[in-house]
Amino acid sequence: MPLFTNLQFTLTVEEITASWGSRGARLASARMVTMLSELLARAEANRWIQPKISYGVWPVVSSGPTWLDLRGGSQISSRTLGHHLPGAIQLAAGVCTIGDGVEKQVREGFAASDRLRAVLLDEIGTLALFRLEDQLEELVQGEAVKRGLEAGGVLSPGEDGFEISQQAEVLELAHAAEIDVSQTASGMLAPRKSLSMVVGLGTRMPKWSRGDRCASCGARERCPHRRPQLVEVAR
Repeated sequence: MPLFTNLQFTLTVEEITASWGSRGARLASARMVTMLSELLARAEANRWIQPKISYGVWPVVSSGPTWLDLRGGSQISSRTLGHHLPGAIQLAAGVCTIGDGVEKQVREGFAASDRLRAVLLDEIGTLALFRLEDQLEELVQGEAVKRGLEAGGVLSPGEDGFEISQQAEVLELAHAAEIDVSQTASGMLAPRKSLSMVVGLGTRMPKWSRGDRCASCGARERCPHRRPQLVEVAR
């Protein structure tokens, strides 16, 4: 059970504004850049971001078009597993979180009617979480290499073809309780800035990018990480 609770990384203003894409130059006003710099400094000083990762790798003992039975008696099921994880002989289940520090500050910002501060803090938290997700992916890829296998693409509960009902099973397989990540009644994660995933390990595993996942995700129209929220605040 690999567990990482002493992770450190830094974010820069340039990384955050670059994540805004083609609208970045227009959005990154002097006021925004100054506020981002101040918020990043405060986040570091007050340890609002506390990154943690946990994952487990489980042998697949049998499989079908919509299910994988794992050693230990667990089962992962999805209507598209045969498409996403064909030939997987092992399954990595992982979870990562930045804790609830940023989330608390975002709530306080909105409560104080300081919407720009709250939205920028949320942007910081989102980018930090995506950076941490990249680290988790790299760790899983390293595990695959050590086992003489390839790691496929990432699947997260709630994405098209991988039902949110699988969240509890993924968290159990990833030992999420060890880094204080749990599931709400609706199947979402707490702390909110957390991500769970499964990755198939095998030979010639199919791969896809985060952009591919976002493009096909059924929640893309209501995703809290959409840029229109930031554009609206910036005007």
